[in-house]
Amino acid sequence: MCGLAGYIGVDSSHGMALLGRMSRAQVHRGPDGDGTFVQAGLGLTHRRLAVIDRAGGAQPMRSQDGRYVLAYNGEVYNYRELRGELVAAGHTFSSASDTEVVLAAWIEWGEAAFDRFDGMFALAIADTVTGQMTLVRDQFGIKPLYLAEDGAGRVFFSSEIRPILATGLIQARPDDTTVYRYLQFRVHDDTQRTFFAGISRLMPGELAVISPAGRVSRRTYTSLYADLRSLARTPRPYDDAARQRFADALRSSIRSRLVSDVPVGTALSGGLDSSTVAATVSELLAGQDSETSAIGHQQQTFSAVFPGETNDEERYVDAVAASLPSVRVHKIEPSVRDFLVDLPDFVRSQEEPVISTGPYAQYCVMKEASQHVTVMLDGQGADEMMAGYIPYYLVHARQLRRAGRTAATAAELASVSGLLWGLGRTKVADKVLMRTGRTVTDLLSHDFVGRHADERMDIVTDDLKVRLEDDLFRHSLPALLRYEDRNTMRFSLEGRVPFLTTELLRTLWSLDDTAIVHAGRNKRALREATAGLLPSVVNRRRKKIGFTTPEDAWFRKMTGPVLEVFSSASFGSRPYFDQAATQQAFRQFIRGRSTVDTMAFWRLFNLELWMREFIDPVQVDVPIRPALLAAS
Repeated sequence: MCGLAGYIGVDSSHGMALLGRMSRAQVHRGPDGDGTFVQAGLGLTHRRLAVIDRAGGAQPMRSQDGRYVLAYNGEVYNYRELRGELVAAGHTFSSASDTEVVLAAWIEWGEAAFDRFDGMFALAIADTVTGQMTLVRDQFGIKPLYLAEDGAGRVFFSSEIRPILATGLIQARPDDTTVYRYLQFRVHDDTQRTFFAGISRLMPGELAVISPAGRVSRRTYTSLYADLRSLARTPRPYDDAARQRFADALRSSIRSRLVSDVPVGTALSGGLDSSTVAATVSELLAGQDSETSAIGHQQQTFSAVFPGETNDEERYVDAVAASLPSVRVHKIEPSVRDFLVDLPDFVRSQEEPVISTGPYAQYCVMKEASQHVTVMLDGQGADEMMAGYIPYYLVHARQLRRAGRTAATAAELASVSGLLWGLGRTKVADKVLMRTGRTVTDLLSHDFVGRHADERMDIVTDDLKVRLEDDLFRHSLPALLRYEDRNTMRFSLEGRVPFLTTELLRTLWSLDDTAIVHAGRNKRALREATAGLLPSVVNRRRKKIGFTTPEDAWFRKMTGPVLEVFSSASFGSRPYFDQAATQQAFRQFIRGRSTVDTMAFWRLFNLELWMREFIDPVQVDVPIRPALLAAS
């Protein structure tokens, strides 16, 4: 795992100094080495976290004929198989790294190579003959890549946003449309836009070609999305053979993601997805599988727990750990005081606002894990792939109703009535307790809302697989992957996500929807694949929590720090907020009289801290003070 950066259109006399600033801005992404390539008009720099072939694979890597130069962030897990094909085609290799295979694959197959890769990647390939730069991001968007044009023919790109700002040639300005959609709809990372005006992200499965004159041309290179639509139109029955295909594809994916020359651990939240990864790794270890050498004699798992809080999942973590033959469990207990101390670094590390305090739990887990391992596996992506959130049940029911299957609709709704009651319970409580009926819109500036009145958040409501695709590649997963990338790389860790493989997704989409939702249970194929692997209390559970924080309890303890921010001069000067309405609503929330939830208050709070960190020329207000915490 690494960090890359580069440019097109900068005079070579200034290139080395500029690349040095970009490299230093993301040294955390690659503490094991760095390299730079400069040619007239183009440059590349690379920071390396050495995971595979630690002695070889230095970057930027030049092709044997000298024409192409590669800077690459990620892992291609099937590199050994691809290497065999490339050797048969006449290529020779001087290292055992996947980087050299990626470069040779580009030379042999061009952009068709990228759909052959099983893994995660963001890369830049310079053509020293044409002066052209090609940028590519993997099909799921697991690894990030950002770019910015300065309007004068210069284009900058990097794995994070801070290196682009470090050039001194791109000004940090807020993108008000992104800010509005974040505050109003709780969405971000769903388009090319970022919170920084003029800085965009490459989308999942996207390729960009930058000409020597600085013209940027983007297109989708992968056939994955068209393949999924085709498979969904003609699904096969979910039978015993299908069940086995899914189980085999999942096991193969987890196994391949153990390939490493450095220690590997597992994030364990206690949910079905991360527990599946941990249990499969344990089974492979017990069987002395050849790919488990980086695990060591005992698998190490890392969990965030919150004793005494309603969202604590420690009992599920313990149940999984007790079922594994050899495991060392690391439990981390994030506290609200730690949160306030870490908040400046957390905001800085994420680079853009996040939708809740939940990612901080992952931040704490990765901080501890970095003391023991270099690679971390987790269950990210399974929820969006297999309907892991409660609203998906409604989408499935509407799909059945649209198809005229009235009896099936009623049966599905009846089987999840207890879960759906949880969705409506808050509204009932609001009426009983006569809470003030405010929404997040009431806390925003009327002028700001008016300027963005045409913005919409469109979601699919009656087609399960189309909705899941939307959330996989736009509305849900991209943000979670950004959180994970920053939380792992902040501590020089490589995060791997075994559920996010094109083979597994294609296998699932080739089956009818009962492989996903059936008889009131989601993730059917996964539950059946792990029925003999996981404790039933985990395999059968339906209420999902995952890595999150007891946000409601924390906000009540954070009354002082939050009100200090909401009362600050800088908060009042922003064009986004209604300061008086925000203060009043938050005080009503503390008294239990407001319908505005903590996630809404967090968005305002987080945005203000982000503005102070990245946008304001100088720090205007005093830092957050943990001493203002309310007594427990």
